[in-house]
Amino acid sequence: MLGVVPPKSASMMMMPATSAKAHSPGPLSMPPVVRIRGLEAALENDPYDIDSWEGLLRESIQEGKVEPVFERVLKQMPWAARIWAAYAEWCETQDSAMALAVYTRCIQQVPSLELWLSFLGFSKRHQTLEEVIRNYQKAVDMLGTDWRAAPIWTDYLALLKHAYNVQQKRNNPDAEVQGKLLAEDPNPIETARRTLKPGLKKLQEETGRASANVSDEEFLRVSDVLNIDTELLRTTFQRCAGASHSTMDKLWIGYEQLEKSQGNPAMAQKLLGEHMPRYVRGKAAHKELMQMTAGIDHFAVAVPLKPKNMAEQTKLMERWNAVIKYERTNPLQLSKDELTARVAIVYQQAALACGFFPDLWHDFAAWLDLGGKHDEATDTLRRAVDRFLPQDLTLRLLLAHRLELGESPMSAARLQAADDEYRKLMEDMPRPCPLALINFLAYTRRQRGANDFRDTFLEATESSYHCSWEVYAFAAMTEYHVYGSKEAAVGVFRLGMERYGDREPAMVAAYVNFLIACNDLKSARAELSGGVLERLQAGVRERLASREDPKIKESLSFLWQKWARLESYFGDADAVRRAAAFRDVEYRNLQRDFDVDEEAVLQTPIDFGLSTSIREAEESFRFLHLVPRSSQLTSGSPVAAKVAQVPDQSVADAEEEQARLGTAPALGHSSHVSRPDTSKMLAFRPALDVVGGRKRHSADQPLVQETQRGKEEGQLPVMVPKCLQDLLAVLPSRPLKGAKPDVDYLLTVLQTVSIPPIAVKELEGFRYDSLRLLKQEEDSEFRGMAKDDDFDGGNGFFGSRSSVYRDRMRMKRQKVMVEQHAKQEGS
Repeated sequence: MLGVVPPKSASMMMMPATSAKAHSPGPLSMPPVVRIRGLEAALENDPYDIDSWEGLLRESIQEGKVEPVFERVLKQMPWAARIWAAYAEWCETQDSAMALAVYTRCIQQVPSLELWLSFLGFSKRHQTLEEVIRNYQKAVDMLGTDWRAAPIWTDYLALLKHAYNVQQKRNNPDAEVQGKLLAEDPNPIETARRTLKPGLKKLQEETGRASANVSDEEFLRVSDVLNIDTELLRTTFQRCAGASHSTMDKLWIGYEQLEKSQGNPAMAQKLLGEHMPRYVRGKAAHKELMQMTAGIDHFAVAVPLKPKNMAEQTKLMERWNAVIKYERTNPLQLSKDELTARVAIVYQQAALACGFFPDLWHDFAAWLDLGGKHDEATDTLRRAVDRFLPQDLTLRLLLAHRLELGESPMSAARLQAADDEYRKLMEDMPRPCPLALINFLAYTRRQRGANDFRDTFLEATESSYHCSWEVYAFAAMTEYHVYGSKEAAVGVFRLGMERYGDREPAMVAAYVNFLIACNDLKSARAELSGGVLERLQAGVRERLASREDPKIKESLSFLWQKWARLESYFGDADAVRRAAAFRDVEYRNLQRDFDVDEEAVLQTPIDFGLSTSIREAEESFRFLHLVPRSSQLTSGSPVAAKVAQVPDQSVADAEEEQARLGTAPALGHSSHVSRPDTSKMLAFRPALDVVGGRKRHSADQPLVQETQRGKEEGQLPVMVPKCLQDLLAVLPSRPLKGAKPDVDYLLTVLQTVSIPPIAVKELEGFRYDSLRLLKQEEDSEFRGMAKDDDFDGGNGFFGSRSSVYRDRMRMKRQKVMVEQHAKQEGS
């Protein structure tokens, strides 16, 4: 990164000098002060600009003042693993104690494998053997389930095996001769010592600090202190076999050697058989994970989502989602606790690169809840809002709900914590945020009762910057639906109308919707007609003053459409007639009030843009989501562009419900064409088994014996590989009776059984003889069952005519009987 860290570490993740020019505020020939000033300006504009931070770090190294810059960037982005690694590796060139302090601050809160590998490398270079082994234990506890954790497992087991061998030599001088010692790998501490950079080696010599003592005596001492024995080594091997990484084959061989060296073959076979299935599943899962994670930058730093990085961030999030989805299917067949911990680590690692996606945190918390870890789920949401998304209202409300609803009954401390969270939420939200205030009022009603709810509402209307007309509507609906008081609800609506009615037609719509729901159509008509008249008057005044306010036209159109719908479907003929002509009639009356000439009074409000348009006429005939559409009106026409955009919640609810639950034909499809419902169709199941070449029989049909079976089935399909044809040829053709075999156990047996060597010529002859015998047996399978022509007298297992295979079996049987008879005579 900065020219001070070794390759294949944090330095490789930082921007190289050749590409720095593209992000630098000026050419490299400019004075450093000018370049630093430009980088500071870029960071002031975007505090999460990682390229500018890296450029500033490079400049700071040249100036010799890099430590304050590291602290600034880590305060801004404490999840940036590559910055932590670069900071610690730079500190190592100055003082190992400084580097250890940096690592101590970050390794527990940043579960990055690259960061941990950097720390373990530091530990092998500067710490004692006991500290190194303890650090490896912490690493496998935190990241042992990572599919890239092979280096950690390999080094950790190399140290444990050496400690085990040293103990065996001390306890049994003939351990090596008796085969009690395990095959060892290169000591990772000595490897780190040999690859130590000259600068670090010189620094160690100057400070008088030597590398870790790796003598056998030190291994014996550490083994006694850390209780490194056979059981610890066996448990570590078994944990490694249950993971999924690239060195499972090598480590499994080491585990086999450990068990076989204990001198108890039965116990070794039992333990190996128990853990073999997990080892097989781990290998298969690792192959899948390697394909899924191809292209994922594990050292990427999460940044806020913006248009310029949205595509890249979304692509990265999709890859992580694929990994998470696969891990949640439990391909390793782990227990509940093991699976919860394994998937949780994947979520945490994904958050380091995609932490500004709120759905990631929501799914993470839901996964922890599913695993029974409710406190950890609450901590996860709190970490999300504290570090990444402090102004994400959904996550803030979810966190507040968890604090409020986590206990029943609620304790005083829990209630105070929920109250503090709701109040902090309102302080942090951008202004205004009425939904935050509405949820706080709902919380107050649930936990403190009606009086506190009303007092809090009145206080909010006077002092809260989050108060809007929606808050009044919520308080009114609460009075009606919770406390059953229509009068109180009407009073709250009236207060809101006095404050917002003139400039918020949506407030009028909410009040009218409430009146219609209460079946108070008279009051609803009065509110709508009064609102239309007020806006018509305001429109005329604006027009006569040579001004034009689009909001007045939109609110006029909106309220008139709602009034026309009300009268058209629930009013009488006179009411419909009055609503239709109301705008023209009142417009003329207004002209007379302004002493306009009688000839000009005859003009309609269309000249001023205050008349009814075709789109408004369409909306006046709306019922729920059903709207008549003019054949000449398109979405891009000028008339369509003038449609009012004032929200009506009742209309929006109807359209949303229809979109989610409706059964109307889709656009572009004719409703007169019969189309099958494919969701109710049964899956196609072919009557012919492609692999076996046999006809399928349904469960409710008996299997009928066919005398001409061989003639009808023919040969095996040519698309089946030759090896599978050979396998199918020697498998029994009769249907399986009894319980199905255990697949895992079968795989274990196949992988552990010792197969004796067979001559190639004999194997080839057996292959083709078996295929020929299969054809012969199928031709005479049912005909030969009734005959008594076998060599044992007609009742034996091999009842059929003679064949090469049966001749060989008979000869083998006779040979065994002769050998047994000879043994008996000899004894």
